[in-house]
Amino acid sequence: MLASKGDRAAEFVSVKNGEGKKISIKSFKKKVVVLTFGASWCKPCRKELPAYEKLAKKYDKKKVIFIAVNIDSKVSKGKAFMKKSGVSTMLGVYDPKSSTVESYDPPTMPSTFVIKKGIVKHVHAGFRKGDTAALKKIIDKNL
Repeated sequence: MLASKGDRAAEFVSVKNGEGKKISIKSFKKKVVVLTFGASWCKPCRKELPAYEKLAKKYDKKKVIFIAVNIDSKVSKGKAFMKKSGVSTMLGVYDPKSSTVESYDPPTMPSTFVIKKGIVKHVHAGFRKGDTAALKKIIDKNL
């Protein structure tokens, strides 16, 4: 079932960072979390990640964290995609078994969830021109 506005954000099931360390969504409960799901085969994701990376650099890491969850079945492919997309400020994590993506049930790739204090505040499907400016407004509203 699609995670919707007002829902409690699902905990990560098997999400790991690039070093293989398990990541927990609850460890970011004091921050506004911008969580996006995508994959190397997703054409809009190729535009979204560089745009969100640029936006992430404008925020204080103590208040806002951008998490890019890659769902490629091979972590090596996901890492190459993140590197090519310029992900450095964002936290790039991997869910090759799609365990966590199933909990959020994004309507399309990419899909973005804004979470504050463990509650989903906003859901956005896809990526189009102008989405970054709209996302900035949503983040600012939740700070």
